[in-house]
Amino acid sequence: MNNTIRLGLVCALSAMAWGCGSDGAVPDSTGGDAAGSDGGAGDAEAGDSGASDGSVLDSGLTCIAPMANCSGKASDGCNVDLSKDNQNCGGCGVVCNTQCNAGVCPLFTADAGAPQLVGDFACLTVDATSVYWGTGLPSGGGGGVWKVPVNGGSPSLLIGAQDRPHGMASDGTNLYYANAGSGATIGSIQRIPVGGGVPTPIAIAQALPLDLAVDATNVYWTNSGDGTVWKSNKTTPAPIKIADGGGSGHAEDLRIDATYAYFTDPQGGSVLRVPLDGSAPAPQTLTTAPRPRPIAIDSKTAYFGASTGVLAIALNANNGIAGQVLPNVVIQGIETDGANVWYTIPSQNGQPKSGTINRATTTGQGVTLLAKGQNRPGCISVDAKSVYWINEGDGQISKTGK
Repeated sequence: MNNTIRLGLVCALSAMAWGCGSDGAVPDSTGGDAAGSDGGAGDAEAGDSGASDGSVLDSGLTCIAPMANCSGKASDGCNVDLSKDNQNCGGCGVVCNTQCNAGVCPLFTADAGAPQLVGDFACLTVDATSVYWGTGLPSGGGGGVWKVPVNGGSPSLLIGAQDRPHGMASDGTNLYYANAGSGATIGSIQRIPVGGGVPTPIAIAQALPLDLAVDATNVYWTNSGDGTVWKSNKTTPAPIKIADGGGSGHAEDLRIDATYAYFTDPQGGSVLRVPLDGSAPAPQTLTTAPRPRPIAIDSKTAYFGASTGVLAIALNANNGIAGQVLPNVVIQGIETDGANVWYTIPSQNGQPKSGTINRATTTGQGVTLLAKGQNRPGCISVDAKSVYWINEGDGQISKTGK
C-alpha cells in the first residue's frame, strides 16, 4: 500500500471514557451518505474475526470461518458457528439475547417496542451495561435519548423532547449528551442518570454542540457553529472555553487524552488539538486533509476519516503530513485500540443496504469484513469483545465480535 504509515504501536488505551467521536458522524450539508464509498473490505464473510475469535489454537487446530473453537480445547474441534450462535455471535463470548444472524446481533426486535427512527445526527456510546443513543434529527424538540442492554433486549426511552441529540458519553453513573439544536445559540449539554430521570443542564446557549468526551472530573465538547471547544465540571457545572474558534470556525468530532483535546474541522480541512486546561486557546494544527471527520486516538496517533480514505498523524505533530492507512474509503465512524481500527462504510457504490463494518490493523493490513448489508451505518463504539453501531437508515442498533 502506497504511503502506508508504519506505526509499530503498542495497544495502550487511555482510561478515559470516550464519547461519540468517530462515532460522531456529522453529515454533509446535503445530509446524504457517501455514495461511491467502495471500501474494498475484502471477501471475508461476516463473523470471520481472525485468531481472536478462536480460529487458531496453540495446538495448531485451524478453523474455517464461520466455525471456531471458543473453549480453547483442541479436543472440542471447530464446534461453534459464529454466524448464528447466540452465545458467540461474530466472536467468542459475544452474547446475543435476540437472534444472531450472519454474525450480527440486532440489539432489539421490531416487536420489542422499537424506538423512533433516527437521522444523520444520530450517535451512540456504550458502558458496561447498556448502549445509549441519540436520535439526532428531527430538530425542534422531537428527538430522544434511548438505551438498550449491551446483549440486546427491550429499548427504553431515557428522555424525549430533545433537540437533535447527538454526541454522548457515559461514566457508568450518568450519561452526558449534546443537544445540537437548530440555531446559533440554542444548543445545550445535558446530564441524566443512566437509569433515567430529569436531565441537568451542564451548559446552555451553545453554538451547535456536536461531540462529547468525559474523564473523571470534566465533560468536554465541540461547538460546530463557532469552532470552539469547551469543558465543565461534571457535577458542578461551570463551562469554560478552552479553544477559540480556529480554522474555518467549525469543530466537530472530538477525542481526549490526559493532556489535550483533539478535534476535526472538516470545513477548514484540518485536525487540531488544544490543551485541556485552557492554557493555550489557539488550536494547534496537527495536519491538513480534505474534509476530515470521524477521529479516534490511541497513546501516540490520531486516526481519522477524510474524503481520500483513512489517515493517521502523530498526536504531537505540528502541521505534519498524515500517513495513509486505508485509501479510497469514505467512512462514518472509527474507533481504535492501538493495534486495530474498526470503521463503518455507509454504502458500497451508493447501493441501498450495502453498508459494512470493518476491521484493519493500524498499518492498514489485514482488512476484515465483520458485517455487511447494513442500512447506512454511522456512529461506532467498542468494548472489550464487541463493536456496536447505529444504522442511520433504519435506526437499528447492532453489534458483532471485534
